[in-house]
Amino acid sequence: MEPFIGGMSILITVISIACGCLITLVTLAGTGFLMYKVFGGTFKSMSANRNLIQTGVSAPAVILSVQDTGVTMNDNPQARIRLRVMPMYGEPFEAEVTQIIGRFQIGMVVPNGAVMVKYDPNDKTKVAIESFSPAPAAQ
Repeated sequence: MEPFIGGMSILITVISIACGCLITLVTLAGTGFLMYKVFGGTFKSMSANRNLIQTGVSAPAVILSVQDTGVTMNDNPQARIRLRVMPMYGEPFEAEVTQIIGRFQIGMVVPNGAVMVKYDPNDKTKVAIESFSPAPAAQ
């Protein structure tokens, strides 16, 4: 009877370790999936903006409106910015950009503020802010 009890003890130990590993694996997978759902769109948007900054057409734009999205990254807020883009050739158009704004740039992101953007001439919904212009000094 003794070998059976020793074998049962080993079996219980193996099952306990397997269940512990499975619970840890499920927890990590769930956390990773949640992080992807929460931040995946932000990182994808940032990557698309980088590509657009490199390959897009430059144009001045005016900020029409600014909305806080409630998302922050490293204490920098994300904003939804509505723009009127005025290309050198072609008609002005409106576009919306969602972008992380540096804390030192927040004062430049105001309605009627000027920005330089890059846009895809084949798809004018793809616009990225290249730079902000400082607000005019008060007199």
